Amino acid sequence: MGALIDRPELMARILDAGTPIVILEAPAGMGKSSVLALIAQQTGGNVVLSPQPPVHPASGTAADTVPDLWDIPPYTTPRPIPEACVSGTRRLIIAKRPDTVLPGQARALAYAQAMLIGSNDLMMAQRELARLFGTACDDVAARSGGWPLAVFNAGLFEGPPDILRAFLDAEVLATMPDEELVVLRLMLLETPKRAGVAIPHPAFSASGVSASSPAPPVAPFLMRPDAAGRPTLAVAGVRQVLREAIDDAMERRLRKAGSARAIAEAYRARGLVVEAICAFQKAGLFDNALRIFQDAGGPFFLYYFGPKAFDTVLAGFPLTFSIQTEVLVLAKALQSLKLGDIARARRLLIDRFGDIANDYTQVFSSRSVFSRPFRAFRLVMLLYEDYFFSEELLERAYALIAEFPTDDHLSRGSFYNSVLEFYIRNRQFAAAEEVAQRAMFHYRAARAPLLAFYISLHQTLIRLMMGDALAARRHATQSAAFIAELPFESPNDVRLQVLMDACVEYEGGRAEPLARFLNLEIDGFAHGEIWPSLLEFALHYGSQALGEHFSTMAARSFLDRWRVYQTSNGQFQAMISIREAAVLQNANRWQEAADTLAAMEGRVDRAFVLAGGELLARVQERDELALALIWLRQIVYEAPQRPGLDGLVTTIIGNMNLTDRQRMSAEIWLAYVAKRQRNATQARAVLQKTFGDCARLGTIAPLAEERVFLQELIDNQRIGGFLSTVTGNRQILRKLRDSGRLDTPSTRMGNTLSRRESKILLMISEGAANKDVANTLGLSEATVKFHLGNVYRKLGCRSRQEAILSARALGLLG
Repeated sequence: MGALIDRPELMARILDAGTPIVILEAPAGMGKSSVLALIAQQTGGNVVLSPQPPVHPASGTAADTVPDLWDIPPYTTPRPIPEACVSGTRRLIIAKRPDTVLPGQARALAYAQAMLIGSNDLMMAQRELARLFGTACDDVAARSGGWPLAVFNAGLFEGPPDILRAFLDAEVLATMPDEELVVLRLMLLETPKRAGVAIPHPAFSASGVSASSPAPPVAPFLMRPDAAGRPTLAVAGVRQVLREAIDDAMERRLRKAGSARAIAEAYRARGLVVEAICAFQKAGLFDNALRIFQDAGGPFFLYYFGPKAFDTVLAGFPLTFSIQTEVLVLAKALQSLKLGDIARARRLLIDRFGDIANDYTQVFSSRSVFSRPFRAFRLVMLLYEDYFFSEELLERAYALIAEFPTDDHLSRGSFYNSVLEFYIRNRQFAAAEEVAQRAMFHYRAARAPLLAFYISLHQTLIRLMMGDALAARRHATQSAAFIAELPFESPNDVRLQVLMDACVEYEGGRAEPLARFLNLEIDGFAHGEIWPSLLEFALHYGSQALGEHFSTMAARSFLDRWRVYQTSNGQFQAMISIREAAVLQNANRWQEAADTLAAMEGRVDRAFVLAGGELLARVQERDELALALIWLRQIVYEAPQRPGLDGLVTTIIGNMNLTDRQRMSAEIWLAYVAKRQRNATQARAVLQKTFGDCARLGTIAPLAEERVFLQELIDNQRIGGFLSTVTGNRQILRKLRDSGRLDTPSTRMGNTLSRRESKILLMISEGAANKDVANTLGLSEATVKFHLGNVYRKLGCRSRQEAILSARALGLLG
């Protein structure tokens, strides 16, 4: 280590020890040999560098008072400590590494004839550094952490990192036991700035292993406890090199079956399932890896450790091994579903189980040849396929839950999660809420926050479909809390939460969050996990918001994107066509809307709706009911004075399968028909009820979508004036106007721009680009585009230049 540096306090401790033997035990770089050389210089002794202990001089000579100095070379097998030293006749100071087994050491320590000075004692304290370096001691301490090798070698961290890495690998890590190597690596990760660490699966929560493992005795100079007792890196400059050295050592050891098992079990004992599985996989011990994967939930592994860990683990199993193992096939099928690739999931099941895997009558038969886990997974998969549950299939599905033990909370919760989608599709919201609560109970018991998040998400979606924005906001708050509990990153689920929050805000009159989502997040959303009720939800809100605040072309492009993406799913195609017709209707392109509806196949068409009667009152299937409503909307616009039309609208309002949101829309049509048929009294009464429901539920979005009818009703003094006499109604009307969803005479004159819209209009009139406006006002470009859309609509313009010219003509620019 270069020139000898005097360490008087350490020297005094060694020489004044009350035991005949002093053992300096530390890895390379701790200055053991330097200390022996200092003692030899001070006492006039000689250092013996050999596996053999020092030879005792003849009794009675002057050398009897000088301690023997024994520096044991690394990688050797030393002879035992001389009995004369153990008995106290001679003094002996030994320097050795921790991995060197010295015969007689344990006995000397047990007899209190030896004192052990370890790495912590050899580290240089602040007072030593102050004596040696004066005012520069703080800088030296920060750079070296008191590690002697780093203290007296200023260029240790400045030279080629390969040198330091090789030193750590050969002199520190090479002889470290497998388990201690794992502990050191984990402590290095547990130091500040650690991120993305998975929590242990509940099955491993009772392992009894402390969250913070003790520091390996061979390398305490690298890690030391902080003020809170947590391990922290002592030498900051060694972090990256040490991590690389540990990873290299791990890779070498994982090629050996014995070391791989020890490393994997060390990870597993600490609940780090992902690392344990990967260790077994790298060693080619796939059966061992599979057992841990199954113990950690199999396909449910995803919900405890996150999508990234799930993908990593599945990728570690070779294809030939995976296709022969049911649990891995099911896991890979789930992986495909989470990516929105239903066709790939079907293919995986067919390749492993044959075509019968997609025959639901066989899968759920009382004599089914399939295992319980397969049938449970197949039921979950029906959720994504938008398969229509018959009463017989639902009955068979309910028989499946009896096969699960009462404490199998994951399987029971997933069963209720699956049938929840069926009840939502059939608009049986009371039943849906009941099974949602059951699923939530089981997922909470299983300590699975991600699965509980999905249930809260469904509850939010149900309430939004019902038009109950206040209850939806409560559920959205709960789902956000579940997302916050996740110990891993799940971008697509965070994206779903952002969408739900944006839709809740949209219901209350704030369109900006939804516009921002559609502008920035829709690509990621489109390529992620999609199930039918979620797609229906996204199609409705997305097309409505884009049509209202951007353009009809933007709304149709949005729908076309989904049409291409879901080209193989006929149910989704019908859903998309219905929304396209609604977009065209809202844009006053009624003939195109009629042509779109007429092109759709099925029993529900114009004639079916006009026939009315029991058939219309009892339409139940989701898409058929939506088609009947959109046809009726078309007829209301085309022929509002048609005899008996109010009866048709009343019939559909009485359909028990309508959501509250759909019912509100139909009530506005009824008021419109009544107004056109000169029955203002009925129009006022119907609208008063609808506005009261909207005030109670905290929503204005259903009113906003029917602006094509509502505008005419509100502009009628006998109707609009009557509504304005009620405080709650005035508040709703103000929200509609403030959000640009309802015009007034002054709005059409272009003089009711909001402050922000006026400011943006002024800035673009001065030549500012959208990006400049966004930077100046602290907004996103998507928000600027949203406000410009409102400006264009209020001024009756289609372009930036038209808006500027119109604003100048109206005197809005000063």
